[in-house]
Amino acid sequence: MAILQNGPNGPIIGKFGSVNAYLLNGQNIVRGPRRKRTSPPSELELLNRKKQKVAGRFAGDNRGILDFGYRFLAKKGSRIGAFQLAQRHIFKEALELDSENNPFVNPEKLIVFAGQLTPLSSCEVKLQGNTIELKWTPNVQYNGSRYKLNLALVGLQGESRLKTSIAEVRQGACSLQIDDISKKNCDYHVYVCIWDTVDGGFSNSIYCGVI
Repeated sequence: MAILQNGPNGPIIGKFGSVNAYLLNGQNIVRGPRRKRTSPPSELELLNRKKQKVAGRFAGDNRGILDFGYRFLAKKGSRIGAFQLAQRHIFKEALELDSENNPFVNPEKLIVFAGQLTPLSSCEVKLQGNTIELKWTPNVQYNGSRYKLNLALVGLQGESRLKTSIAEVRQGACSLQIDDISKKNCDYHVYVCIWDTVDGGFSNSIYCGVI
């Protein structure tokens, strides 16, 4: 049975006749019955399924960071939100194949924060006990106190951390104390971006290395 919500102009949800109706990202979708496939999937289709699975799992493990990192690229009212934009990037630009043709996320190609600001040209990272030390080359266009750095520590097996506004871009260096970082269970891949904390907007993240 289908339900017509909010009167004759409202969305239809449920089954009526041979079709099903549902809401997807604010749109009313109507689909006919699925036809059973008779031919086996091709090698390319199987590989594509593997890539979707790897990209989906990685994006899901890091959803909190990606929702934050792609917030300024997501257009209001669009069916494609921040998380979907991040998934698309991972699938199209951050996946590679190993020697056995299995897909994996290449951390050096990963963009954790995305935006229109000019990114840093370089940033070095070092771990000393429970202190993360960062050093970068300041950009003269970011001399104001409004421009801050965001930091993401991404583990490839799902353990990740996000730290925002850790320093002003004009400083060129900072030390960040994280009490239990020396007891981490995995390697962290380190990413930083510039954040305009007044008008909003990020730069694309740059990859700083692994700790």
